[in-house]
Amino acid sequence: MAWGFLLLSFAVFVVAVVFLPAQIASVVGRLTIEAPLEAHPIEGTVLLQGPFDTAWKQLRDSAEATPGTRFSTDGRSRVFMEFFDGSTLELYNNTEMVLVESERGRFDEARKRVVLELVRGRMAMGVAHTDAEESRHVEIRTPTGHMLLLEGSYVVEVFADEHVEVMVRRGKATFFADGNLAEVGAGGRGGYGPDMTSTADLPPLAALVEDSRLALPLNLSPWRAFIATESGPSGRTIEIAAEAEPGDVPGLGRDFGYAFRRMSGDEEVNRHGEAGIAQIVNRDVRDFAQLHIRARVRVDYQGLSGGGSLGTEYPIMIKLFYIDNHGQDQIWYQGFYAQNDDGFSVSGGTAVPAGEWVLYDNPNLLQVLNPTPVFIRRIEVLGSGWDFDAVVTEVVLEGR
Repeated sequence: MAWGFLLLSFAVFVVAVVFLPAQIASVVGRLTIEAPLEAHPIEGTVLLQGPFDTAWKQLRDSAEATPGTRFSTDGRSRVFMEFFDGSTLELYNNTEMVLVESERGRFDEARKRVVLELVRGRMAMGVAHTDAEESRHVEIRTPTGHMLLLEGSYVVEVFADEHVEVMVRRGKATFFADGNLAEVGAGGRGGYGPDMTSTADLPPLAALVEDSRLALPLNLSPWRAFIATESGPSGRTIEIAAEAEPGDVPGLGRDFGYAFRRMSGDEEVNRHGEAGIAQIVNRDVRDFAQLHIRARVRVDYQGLSGGGSLGTEYPIMIKLFYIDNHGQDQIWYQGFYAQNDDGFSVSGGTAVPAGEWVLYDNPNLLQVLNPTPVFIRRIEVLGSGWDFDAVVTEVVLEGR
């Protein structure tokens, strides 16, 4: 029995000598400490709420933020952040984000962990280089899932309906949502959401307007009708089903859209009026390399020649309302006219044959817009001038 206890004790000693140091080293290696980030307001009023704060306060100057801090930007503010490992983050307009975790190893310098929760809005993140990717954890949580990021550059956006889109400029993003997994590599776009299975194959161009085919009735559409009249008869926005040209709508002979009409008959009209549709966009486009706009229009009649005396009234026109890189509100427009008998200004206008469909297609609007846009507020398509009768059946605005 004595020899038995002696041998057992020796065996326990050998096991402890062989395995215990490794276990202690593993436990010690997992020890972490909080690592605050540095937040720098770029413009506008940036709000933050610390983990023990009961109210929001303004971030006026650069400051440290610890885990549990919540950040919020409005329509004109942005904030830039630097993490302990050299990674960076920019929150765009109308965005809310929570710093959930930010930790580094107490003894193991390779151990790094960053967890963020993007509640709403858009952010760009640069994940810094590391020699031990397996020891680093960078996670973005969203209302409908989460993702893991490797070294690289990413743009992540949470929309109002809680679907999520990710653009990977460099690196790899792995999504986890509703039990599904998807991976997006450099140059790709992916996403997930409440009614959207995780996918790594979204088109490279992101749609900035909904119902671009104008197929929904106005009471269900994201487009809203409007009229404005100085005097005389009011214009109208009318739901129509126009004859589709071959290839426009495969298998269908009708193409849905809207007609903008202001016809006075025998009454002479020489005061301004408008009728059109508008959609709120509210998208930050400062990191877009391409902005594509396309519309299918037809001018049937116009009473005011060209674009009017100032070149700003056309029987059908597209307007973009945006904020430029100096924070100023700007309006870009493209008009279409069928006659200019009086030789009025047609700056910003294009002549089109009366009664014929025309496809306006500008693949890179960023080369046209001056000053450069950083935030698009809304888009309008309208008839404008004196008497007018025009139709639109497609409005596409998308960006990369």
